[in-house]
Amino acid sequence: MSALFGTVPATRLAPLEYRCALDAAMPLMSGATNPLVICNLPPLEGEVRQRLNAFTASGEAAAGLWVEPLADSWQSQLALFSGALPPRAPLAILLSRPLARLLPERRPWQGQPLGLQFAALFSLGLALRRAGFKPESLYGFHSVRSILLNLASGQAARFQRPDLADRLHFAARLGYRSPALTASLATVNLLIARREVR
Repeated sequence: MSALFGTVPATRLAPLEYRCALDAAMPLMSGATNPLVICNLPPLEGEVRQRLNAFTASGEAAAGLWVEPLADSWQSQLALFSGALPPRAPLAILLSRPLARLLPERRPWQGQPLGLQFAALFSLGLALRRAGFKPESLYGFHSVRSILLNLASGQAARFQRPDLADRLHFAARLGYRSPALTASLATVNLLIARREVR
């Protein structure tokens, strides 16, 4: 279950916001031999494999990566992580958010992601605490600010203002990741939780 970095063909790369979220989760997996990974998005399986040399889909592990919890199976999968991760182990959860529906690449993807539901973060946060995890941080990728600045950059280019278009484009890049307060308005979220000591 391993692959070398760069083995996903450029034509099959996942959207940038998903790749950024996976990259941000990788430091939590470092040092964990065979982290427990559940990936409910087949288009992201290759992306996961090229970032992790080895991982497991069951059994005890020192860290966990949960890609796209689904509305109909997230509770049983959370129980699996709860039983497999020891105290202080990190769990990185990648969720699509409602703005992800705007991504053309995402439209053919199957399943009903939990993150697309209105109160998903609240429900998941409560369930994580009940399962013995403490949510620590939340990040958004491709923030609504970045989206709006990119649209404005495109309009500036249309009106023959490349100087303004470039400034807006780079401002959008600076605002690509959003902090916890506005993360739910981003396209993709990365929620970091840690198994509590009991």
